[in-house]
Amino acid sequence: MNRLTILFIISFAFVSCKKKCPTPAPKSDSFLSLTVQPKFGSNNLFLDSIYTSPDGYKVKFTDLKFYITQLKNGSSTLTDATIFDFRENGLLAFRKIGDPTQFTALQGFIGVDGTLNHLDPSAFPNESPLNISNAGTMHWGWNTGYIFLSIEGKVDTIPDGNNSFDHSFSFHIGTDSYLSDFSFNSLNWQNPSANEFILPFKLDLLTFLQNPTQPIDLKTDFLTHSGAGQEALSEIVVQNFKQAFQPY
Repeated sequence: MNRLTILFIISFAFVSCKKKCPTPAPKSDSFLSLTVQPKFGSNNLFLDSIYTSPDGYKVKFTDLKFYITQLKNGSSTLTDATIFDFRENGLLAFRKIGDPTQFTALQGFIGVDGTLNHLDPSAFPNESPLNISNAGTMHWGWNTGYIFLSIEGKVDTIPDGNNSFDHSFSFHIGTDSYLSDFSFNSLNWQNPSANEFILPFKLDLLTFLQNPTQPIDLKTDFLTHSGAGQEALSEIVVQNFKQAFQPY
């Protein structure tokens, strides 16, 4: 077969395929969302609503925020940093483009890891959760670094039948000593609609309070800003939070 015949066959095949073979559709982006449902036992938790603590106190939570950083599966990074702010953003921690098959397992930190924690918060990009305009009260003005998690509320410690909420509690955990790592395997991304994938977590504040090995009594265990003399309660808050935060 001479060269002219070969070129004719190749040209015919190319033109034929161009007419008959469909052009592959461009692959659509998938959007990955991580959500966190606050719970109080079997009930969904709402800020400012009244619940009963394991010690029998009426309690309401007024603030619930925390950072997650270096969220990845091996060498594949899902996000460098995100902030969960229940009052401002509801259940959504973040939404971004990605491939859910790369993130069937996840490792990360509750808090801001040391490579980021002491950087200038005004130097991060404007869209970064670590930028001071987005961090807001989650960056300490009096201390170097970020507040890793914030749980605040009020509790009624007077058993007179009235909802007096005489007592406030405030758990602000930060500083490198209290960075907490986590790792989850066999994660199940939900696919509610085309190109939308959701990974749901829950944060059970009843579990947070009643951890059987280190329960928190809001009447006596009500304040830590991770300072000197508050180490014991700070460590309990970190460990109880870690137990309360789980895939849904």
